Amino acid sequence: MQTLCYLSAMSLLIKNVILKGIRKDIYVNSGKIEKISSRINKKANQRIDCKGEKAVLPGLINGHTHAGMILLRGVGDDIPLKDWLEKKIWPLEKNLTADDVYWGTKLACLEMIRTGTTCFNDMYWFNKASVQAIKEMGIRSVVGLVLLDFDSKGTKENLEKFWRIFQKRKFKTISFSIAPHAIYTVSQENLIWAKNFAQKNNLILHLHLSETEKEVKDCLKKYKLRPVEYLDKIGFLNENCVLAHAIWLSDKEINILAKRKCTVVYNPCSNMKLSSGIFPYEKLKRAKINICLGTDGPASNNNLDLFEEMKTGALLQKVNAMNPVIASAAEMFNTVTKNAAKALNIKIGQIKQGDLADLILIDLNHISLIPGHNLISDLVYSCSGDCVSDVICHGKIIMREKKVRGEKEILVQAKKRAKKLLNR
Repeated sequence: MQTLCYLSAMSLLIKNVILKGIRKDIYVNSGKIEKISSRINKKANQRIDCKGEKAVLPGLINGHTHAGMILLRGVGDDIPLKDWLEKKIWPLEKNLTADDVYWGTKLACLEMIRTGTTCFNDMYWFNKASVQAIKEMGIRSVVGLVLLDFDSKGTKENLEKFWRIFQKRKFKTISFSIAPHAIYTVSQENLIWAKNFAQKNNLILHLHLSETEKEVKDCLKKYKLRPVEYLDKIGFLNENCVLAHAIWLSDKEINILAKRKCTVVYNPCSNMKLSSGIFPYEKLKRAKINICLGTDGPASNNNLDLFEEMKTGALLQKVNAMNPVIASAAEMFNTVTKNAAKALNIKIGQIKQGDLADLILIDLNHISLIPGHNLISDLVYSCSGDCVSDVICHGKIIMREKKVRGEKEILVQAKKRAKKLLNR
């Protein structure tokens, strides 16, 4: 095994790796894929020789999660969403500290790295702490600046303050979104403000939408409109919108989302666990709406393994429609790669010259990949994240032969923080 090195390398040469069934070399320089060829002899700061026993894939992208919530994993399971939020999660979150979120985010990043995720679209509190954790872990993220009416941390003033701080810093792997929580927790005035602020600063809008039937009924009662109709009426929807869940949609709403070029995020495990409903995959696909896959938070999933999410998402759609052709392995793989990259407007999700070097290496000798007739099918239907041996983000090796820097300390500190949080 080669020496483990976590220093940020200017260049990396990956030799004898399997790319789409063919042995290739990949040269990475300054965070980007500079060259892909059958033989590259350039000198590099770091070198990995895969010896034809590893495949290279784009790093997976988690379209919607709440990373810091991992400290609440296992709290309040097997109860309805409303009770889960109001009686379990929100009371505990009132006692969260920045240190809790720092260590929780590090733990979540560790789990994502170990399971092949190199980028995640996040929405949670204490952004300075989460940004520090993400930066230290070397993973890529779109950090949501949360807007929420009934919490002092989620005010417009706080959001603007954090944006001014972050805007001055030049992050290689961190960008930002405006994240109004939902239509039932953010006023119309604040939703319009969020849309305008995001548009002015060229930021993504990240919002929970139509997650439950109750949300739709409440919206109809209050506004005489369904949630998508309401958001469209106030001018909120556009191609920068990333809408999580999007389960309870009418045909009219789907047409609006298509017209406005919004992205929707399918969260099958969380939706099933909380009995929220079944995502209308076939209708959204037919409308040519961009579909991504997300785990949701690790308190409602309860893990961050996108391989598991792909399998669950595909099988749920097949049995719901009683049609084995729906949600193919290739389609599900696209939801965690190029579809998500498009939604987040980042040059990742594919392996091509000029794109950012967010890559994962798959151990082709892993038991779940034997005998190996079809790699994409095996990845979706057979694998877990355990098949990932190496992870590279922005050209930097952040996991080598399943080893991640600082792993033991993260596990110890996360356990301590979670226990203290419950005792508060």
